[in-house]
Amino acid sequence: MNPERFRQAPNVAIVGSSSPLGKELRDIIESSGFPIGKLSLLETEEYAGLLQEFAGEIRIAQIISPEALADTDIAFFACSPEIIEAYAASGSAFPDLTIDLTQTGRKGILFLKGVSAPSRLQGAGYYVNPHPAAIAIGRVLARIQSAFHLESASVTIMTPASERGSAAVNELQEQTVELLNFQSIESKVFGGQLAFNLLPEIETARRTESLLRRQLSDLLEGNMPAMMIATIQAPVFHSHACSVFLKLTESTSASQMASYLSSAGSGITVHAEDGLSPSPVTVVGSDAVHIARVVTDPGFPGSCFLWIVSDNLRIAASNALQIAESLMFASAPPH
Repeated sequence: MNPERFRQAPNVAIVGSSSPLGKELRDIIESSGFPIGKLSLLETEEYAGLLQEFAGEIRIAQIISPEALADTDIAFFACSPEIIEAYAASGSAFPDLTIDLTQTGRKGILFLKGVSAPSRLQGAGYYVNPHPAAIAIGRVLARIQSAFHLESASVTIMTPASERGSAAVNELQEQTVELLNFQSIESKVFGGQLAFNLLPEIETARRTESLLRRQLSDLLEGNMPAMMIATIQAPVFHSHACSVFLKLTESTSASQMASYLSSAGSGITVHAEDGLSPSPVTVVGSDAVHIARVVTDPGFPGSCFLWIVSDNLRIAASNALQIAESLMFASAPPH
């Protein structure tokens, strides 16, 4: 890492730049005006040579290698879990500042902007971007715990195909077309028909649920309430949808809870029930957590239901970039 260059216009590499998350990261870097020196787009040998556009210029994807990462100040790994595990298994060193978005469970510094203590940013190191569902749920629970005592939470998460990469998105699209044309379907990524259906995907769900519990416990610094988490594979391309049931020690009204969540700032948006409710489709492109319903029942004091949706790709890419920006700001010399 070049410290002076890092503070002003770092050299950036995106490993897995053609993945759904890699594309989102590339787009948000360009649209945000994030200062960049050199941008390297890296892929496996299969996709090396792929032409990609950035800032009006055509870039050629290069093969992932230590040499390709040698002059990198910030490396974002937005590739599949298999690729980062193969890179690590090869014995190749990671760049001084690596931000891992792969959700493989590799050890590193977990950081969620607005929730994690700034002291977690320790300069160069290996940073883990939280799972996008942990980002959404973590923001909401952290906000609620700042005013209420939360006894327990039960969360059901509808997972989009894009969480499983490009192959999963393509398979959902192909299954949809095949069914509409009365053709037999193929299932290589998912354990059966996902189009017009819901799948438990038990083994994948257990891994994700375990990861989410660990990350939320870390993000909430040991103050996580008793929590049940279940994930279900949904037939949608993008965005998480979460059904959340909370048990508080004190009673509150729906309007009081909605008002408190609304005052959290741009990270959380609470929608009025008389308007168009946010959905996995309508929140695409937003890095906020959208709450569509806040429900309490006087018959069950302290109970509260929330319906939450968020663009899984956007909030993951946004938080990863915020980690980089925060580290750049922290390393800047005082004026």
